[in-house]
Amino acid sequence: MHEGDASCPDRSYLHASEKPMYDSIREALGPELGESTASTLQHIALIKRREEKLKAAREAAELQLVHRLGAAHRNGEIGMDELAEVHSALNELKSVGRATRWNSNIDVAWAKAAHWKRYVARYRPNGPAGSWIGDWPLTQGASRPGPRVPVVYVLFGPSNEPCYVGSTDQFAPRLNAHDKDGKRFVRWQAHPARDREHAYLMEDRLLREHKPHLNRKASR
Repeated sequence: MHEGDASCPDRSYLHASEKPMYDSIREALGPELGESTASTLQHIALIKRREEKLKAAREAAELQLVHRLGAAHRNGEIGMDELAEVHSALNELKSVGRATRWNSNIDVAWAKAAHWKRYVARYRPNGPAGSWIGDWPLTQGASRPGPRVPVVYVLFGPSNEPCYVGSTDQFAPRLNAHDKDGKRFVRWQAHPARDREHAYLMEDRLLREHKPHLNRKASR
């Protein structure tokens, strides 16, 4: 006999508060139908209690996991790429409250982790020596320096000649501003800068190397 089998129920697992309800069903529906109905309802109740226990165990395991991951990230043991991998796996499990448990234990928001791979693909350097290269206008999803990333950039004109050198930590808005100012360029390259002094030295070197005509025009 299997516990909870509707055809041959084991009533030992019933809660005391449930017995009067099932006895009432047996009485109301008669011996045969009443017994079958009560047994099936008891079986459903047993499954529900098992589901609740499994759900609690699942949530406890998930909470333990994100707590451990949060500590590892704060200690520098793992980075955003690793967090994003775990985030994808957790999201596939579709557990209720997963974002809340994540946000309570990990100092990277659930929403940011969700978009990290797309973010990285968009802002990962695609040129030599960690630089970015691309065409103008910028196209959807094209690699470029991210917001607040300091760079020194070179703009190239229609004949592929360097026509302007500048520095910024807001790359896309700065190129939009140059376009609105009437600068004609079709391609660009951006080099990462460690800090303001590094950016100044790199910009000065590139200005001397390329002698871009739009910089000379602006300095007159």
